[in-house]
Amino acid sequence: MTTISPSHCESFWKDGFLRLKNVATHADIGTLRNAGDRLMREKAGFAEGLLFDFYPEANGLDKPRLAQLHQPSHFERDLLDMELARRVQRIAMQLLGPKARFVSDSFFHKPAHTDAVTPWHQDEAFTDPRIEHREVNFWFPLQPVSLANGCMQFIPGSHLGPVLPHEPIGGDPTAHGLECSSGFDADEAVICPLEPGDCTIHAGRTLHFAGPNHSDAPRYAYSLVFGLPRRASREARSFPWHDDRHLSRDARVRESRRARGRFWPYLYRKVREFDYTNPYEWRLGAHRLARFFKR
Repeated sequence: MTTISPSHCESFWKDGFLRLKNVATHADIGTLRNAGDRLMREKAGFAEGLLFDFYPEANGLDKPRLAQLHQPSHFERDLLDMELARRVQRIAMQLLGPKARFVSDSFFHKPAHTDAVTPWHQDEAFTDPRIEHREVNFWFPLQPVSLANGCMQFIPGSHLGPVLPHEPIGGDPTAHGLECSSGFDADEAVICPLEPGDCTIHAGRTLHFAGPNHSDAPRYAYSLVFGLPRRASREARSFPWHDDRHLSRDARVRESRRARGRFWPYLYRKVREFDYTNPYEWRLGAHRLARFFKR
């Protein structure tokens, strides 16, 4: 599938999510699974803070409850050269308009026989409230998914309201993950089982959840996020759940940026990600530089 119908677009903006069949080929899924297996096995991105456990990392990353590798395309550039990425961008442009561009990608690994869930949350709750993020997230399972191994679930229409109150998982300030603490009814959830090649798409404010993996095999997934150029939020907002957090990966991020061998790749990635056409990005960049030189 390279395009979606007007009725698909209408359904997406009504419900905040969409389920599509046959977006990826079997070859795409095989390539993604092999890359994800290898990167996770090599712990790519751990030193940079890009590989982490959604739950508190009390035992490091030897036995993660829900491992996430953010920006695997930093380590495997071929991921963004796949036809799948271009196919997904065309769909994103139908939903967001012609300025939709790649924002990020992620691999997710949920071990077999785990009770760990991906708690109810809105992706926008993880962002800076001063910035308006207009994004859509494409989620591809790399094996069949159902309730048994943690398929996605969504609350229809939740993207039309505000960002709801969140807190770190279990109230633990070291947890990387957030969970929505109030303002919704989980009984309204729509369950979305998928076959390999299918995907779900959801908006940044759409409440979503994935249950435990009670199957005999790990559950892998890959996501691609596309969005419009960032701009200042049109409303004064605060996300107090970001206060007083002590993420275990923060120390790794700081050490990585200080390390001689890792600083230049980090700077190179930031330069590649920079949107030179967006005046707001220049303002953000100037603000970051000012903070850097004040240290």
